[in-house]
Amino acid sequence: MKKIFFTLLSICLFSSVVMAQTDTTKKIKESIATFLSGVIYAPELHYYGRTDSLKSSAVLPTVYIQFDSIGIYISATSVFLNDKTQTMTYAGTITEAGYKFGHKIKGFGGSIYANKFFYNTTQLPQSALQEQAGINLYYLTKYINFTASASAAFSNKTDGFVGLGINHTFKKVKGKNIFLAIPTFIANAGSQNFTTAKNTSGTILTPSQEETSNSSRFNMLDYELSMPLIYARNHLYVIVTPSYILPVNVISVPGHPELSETAKNLFYANVTVLYSVKWFKK
Repeated sequence: MKKIFFTLLSICLFSSVVMAQTDTTKKIKESIATFLSGVIYAPELHYYGRTDSLKSSAVLPTVYIQFDSIGIYISATSVFLNDKTQTMTYAGTITEAGYKFGHKIKGFGGSIYANKFFYNTTQLPQSALQEQAGINLYYLTKYINFTASASAAFSNKTDGFVGLGINHTFKKVKGKNIFLAIPTFIANAGSQNFTTAKNTSGTILTPSQEETSNSSRFNMLDYELSMPLIYARNHLYVIVTPSYILPVNVISVPGHPELSETAKNLFYANVTVLYSVKWFKK
């Protein structure tokens, strides 16, 4: 689910960073908890550049709560698919729990997390996956920020993924209006057992030795360029994220389209609207 729900990374990993960047007031009270609620529009659903054959888009309502004093958070996001055959059809829900640590403005930090996926369709290219656990790390400096991630995704086989990235935050404040632009580059690598776990009808497949070797091999998966554009005012956050995705090492099995991946270079812009509420100690 990592790429379909990549906006959740911004919510779960960088929400504290973004809020700290957009807060120009000096806090007197210590916050107890932060609640976020909103909706994401994703015009291109993909998993490391791998897509379904119907070129689906989605609307994703999401809720997120973080217990600030201890760094623990939980979130839930539902997926409503749109494609040429259906409109606003419920496809599933992802739940996540994690722990965030480290600095929000400068220095080292990150999060560890676990996801559970509840599918109502086998249309998504990663719908064989049932759970995922991983770690996201960042190191923030004045000029450039570094990110790293590692995760394991579980089905009848286990896939492993790693990612490395760099970004820089540009910030402009005009009264109560805060503007951020974060040019970002990420390279992802991993295995692709999720490809041979199920075909498009959900039937468990028995891939050949060659197919299993291809899907189990650890390769580069994609290169991603993005530019999250964030507007914040009081409790409101609007995020527009233009992205360009270049998938590589796409599996193609001659004579077996059900075992082959559908992938292409993608350019799109996700739109996220969030409303935030904080509770403070008395």
